[in-house]
Amino acid sequence: MFTTDTVISVGRCAQTNDVHINDPSVSRNHLQLRINSLDFIEVRDCGSSYGSFYWEGSQWLQFDVVTLSANDYIVVGETKLRIMEIMIAYQIKSRSRGI
Repeated sequence: MFTTDTVISVGRCAQTNDVHINDPSVSRNHLQLRINSLDFIEVRDCGSSYGSFYWEGSQWLQFDVVTLSANDYIVVGETKLRIMEIMIAYQIKSRSRGI
């Protein structure tokens, strides 16, 4: 379960991120999610090389910081993800570490 202001780091480096993405176009420390609720998740690009994008209407828009919901999609490097997928991966990793 997520607490208010849970922060999830996402990137290519498995040692420094909560969620690891095995994609060479993803930066080592690509982005962070701050979960306030399932409807209000702040997603912040951490100065990635290729940027981060979210789906708005009919196009992908680049962002530095955006508020999305768990059902929204983002693109990091060449990888398309649903925010909920990141949250599930974080929960699985947290349980395996006993957090």
